[in-house]
Amino acid sequence: MGTSTYITRVCPICEAPLTDLRPICCSSPPAESVKFEMLKEHWSGFFKEKVFFSYYRCQSCRALFCPAYFSNDQLTQLYSVMPHNMAGLPLGSLEKTQQGYFNVLRKYSSLEGDYLEVGPDQGFLTHACVKKGNFQCVWLFEPNEVVHQELERKIAGTPYKIFPGMFDFHVIPKSQISVLCMVHVLDHLLNPRRILEEMKPILTNKAVLLFVTHDEGSLLSQLLGRKWPPFCLQHPQLFTPQTITCLLESSGYKVLNVIKSYNYYPVGYLFKHLLWTMGISANWFPNLFSFPLRLGNIITVATVSKT
Repeated sequence: MGTSTYITRVCPICEAPLTDLRPICCSSPPAESVKFEMLKEHWSGFFKEKVFFSYYRCQSCRALFCPAYFSNDQLTQLYSVMPHNMAGLPLGSLEKTQQGYFNVLRKYSSLEGDYLEVGPDQGFLTHACVKKGNFQCVWLFEPNEVVHQELERKIAGTPYKIFPGMFDFHVIPKSQISVLCMVHVLDHLLNPRRILEEMKPILTNKAVLLFVTHDEGSLLSQLLGRKWPPFCLQHPQLFTPQTITCLLESSGYKVLNVIKSYNYYPVGYLFKHLLWTMGISANWFPNLFSFPLRLGNIITVATVSKT
């Protein structure tokens, strides 16, 4: 199912054996047949030849994941040269999209206590939480140190701690965090269940968690097939409302709601993507205005399970 260059993974949700899988989607050539040095060229950017690791369906829990994937050392090399999340989109569109995430969060949280965000990127969601909430301290885990200065600017006036790692939970006291957010993080993790279990001790009993992930069961993914943008090298697994619920509940959480999210995209950006899926290259389109669309992302809100 892969070369010795890459690791072999069991199901990230239920750990079912590799014999219990059904092939779903692959590129030509599949990434597991390509040498690592060559895959570096395909690591970032949407508008390139599609190369990704083959996705399989677990027949036990229905998870969609890549049994063959990069090792941790390889991922460290790749993420060190990756541009910020959704590079190419106007900042105004990104801010509007993450404001929508905040509007969901505020329905479930009093926005008090301590706030933790893993992978805040340029800090649009963090900024909304600090501006509208009443947090005593903000904790941020962001490996891209280039954006740290911008994060500090967005949370000025609130006590904060920024760390260059991603999951250094030992630096946070137990039962400290009342709100935890991860925007497009679970899709990227080699072992999401282990991370979810390790972060439980730092959460309060009534902590609210918000996750944003792609929805591999969306209409857009069905229409585009292997040209669906989230089928890419950065995603070792992709979720549906059912499978992310299964992951969280098996890790000791209670899912409160799963909601289809709106993303704001400029017209030119969408048109460029449309032409690309048709095999037509387009280098530039004006970003005249943006509007909200439900294009295959989901917001999952959860809390700590009391059972």
